[in-house]
Parts: sequence; C-alpha cells; structure tokens
Amino acid sequence: MLYGRQYLIELGSALALYLVLLFGANYLQLALHPAPLTRIILALTPMVGAVTAAWVIMRAIWRMDELQRRIQLDAIAISFLGTALLTFGWGFAESAGLPKLRAFAVWPIMGALWWIGGLVAQRRYR
Repeated sequence: MLYGRQYLIELGSALALYLVLLFGANYLQLALHPAPLTRIILALTPMVGAVTAAWVIMRAIWRMDELQRRIQLDAIAISFLGTALLTFGWGFAESAGLPKLRAFAVWPIMGALWWIGGLVAQRRYR
C-alpha cells in the first residue's frame, strides 16, 4: 500500500534529497555563475531525487497485492487520460489567448488526478 510506514519514510527521504539538491543547485548557480554546460548539469541535479522518489513508488507498487495493484492501475489510467485531455484542451485554448502551459504544471495535474483516481478506484472495488 502507498501509505505504509516504510514507504512514507523512503518517500520522505527521497523528497528531502530532491529539496536539498534543488536548493543547493539553485544556490550554486546564483553564487558561481557557471559556464553553460555546468549550468545544465546543476539544473538537472535535482532529478537524482526525483528518480529516487519514482523508484520508491515503483517498489511500493511491486509490493502490493493484486487488488491494490488493480486500484493503482485504474488510478494511473484516470490520471494519464485526465492529464492528456486537460493539456490537449489547454493547447487548443492557447490559440484563443490563454497563456502557455509550462511543463512544470503537468506533474501537479497528474499527481492530483492520480490521487483523485485512487479515491474513485477504491470506491469502485469496495
């Protein structure tokens, strides 16, 4: 399950790593004004924490029983389809004057829809 003590500790540690790397990389970029290649490497450094968090989530899913996996599959499908429809629709709306949707906005949409999808899927299998 995605709410067990071990999972929360592992995910919290991965997110803490992400935050440390994010703030550290930002600080170094501001303090050092590095060359373009170094700036790109620094900008991508927080991805180590993000990949670690993804690994923690996958391990939690692999440890689930079949019903919990089915619930997560439904939740992820709802998230995937909802995110695709929202971003696709937003793309059309941009031609009508809405501001461009930054890529950073996509993950919060996907995460929120995964959570909502989990609630919907849990109710479905009660």
